[in-house]
Amino acid sequence: MHQKYDITLKDLLKDIPKVFLKLLTGYETGKFIDVQFPDIQLREADLVLEVTDGKLIHFEIQSTNEKDMDIRMILYGVLILNQYKIIPKQVVLYVGNEPMNMKNHIEGEGIKYSYELIDLRELDCSQLLESDSPEDIVLAILCKTEDVDATIRKILDKLSVLPLKEREGYIRKLLYLSDLRRLYPKVKMEVSKMPITIDVKNSDIYQEGKEEGLIEGKEEGLIEGKEEGLIEGQRKGLFEGKREGLLEGIEGMLELKYGSAGLELMNMVRAIPTVDKLEEFKNLIKKAGSVDELGGVLGGSV
Repeated sequence: MHQKYDITLKDLLKDIPKVFLKLLTGYETGKFIDVQFPDIQLREADLVLEVTDGKLIHFEIQSTNEKDMDIRMILYGVLILNQYKIIPKQVVLYVGNEPMNMKNHIEGEGIKYSYELIDLRELDCSQLLESDSPEDIVLAILCKTEDVDATIRKILDKLSVLPLKEREGYIRKLLYLSDLRRLYPKVKMEVSKMPITIDVKNSDIYQEGKEEGLIEGKEEGLIEGKEEGLIEGQRKGLFEGKREGLLEGIEGMLELKYGSAGLELMNMVRAIPTVDKLEEFKNLIKKAGSVDELGGVLGGSV
């Protein structure tokens, strides 16, 4: 899944939005555990939630239809069972706009397997809008509504009572997710009417040519990413171009996940001497539990 959505959705879900989780699973609380599977290549489940009665719920987030999603899910299920000795409940959250057409079961000789496939466009947003959790409120932008404009206004009204820094962080996440429903222009217009310090025009992460550099940190070198990074790379050489792209991507990820506190780390990030170390630090951002943890890594050695 495209990382600009992946990071935002994981960040929201890891804060345990009670209403959203109850609608999906019947549970209001739990704790997410880190699940990686060393193999020929490293495999990592999107989110695995340990709930109060000891059961595990495995979530994968998809913005596109994956042809072999059933095979991927049964593989994850077996690997989780092998690691924790618990058969997980498995859920794929489909957040895309195209018709959902993935298979959610496998049947064959001696095998009968299935997982739950949820299209968030079919989940009624009304209960999320009544929640006191800002995570629930932001996630409402992905769910079913009869009046899109009224839903956007209600989301922003509820977020407007939050403290300034917190409010700005959730509005940025709302802007990211609104693009999944092609609602970014509508949300941007409503945000521009609010008395907040976000410069929506300048923070338009989805401008063509910038989005990959900001969120994915030039993961595929100079083929994708910020247009300026590519031009600069051609002028200064491949090394400098990729370094600039990585710095741009890391800055975008830190801002998205931690807001202004994350951006305060950029002076130390720019002191990282090699592209390999920058790649290593970029991967740490996805797994870190706090900005202090990242600061501690930068204060030592990456």
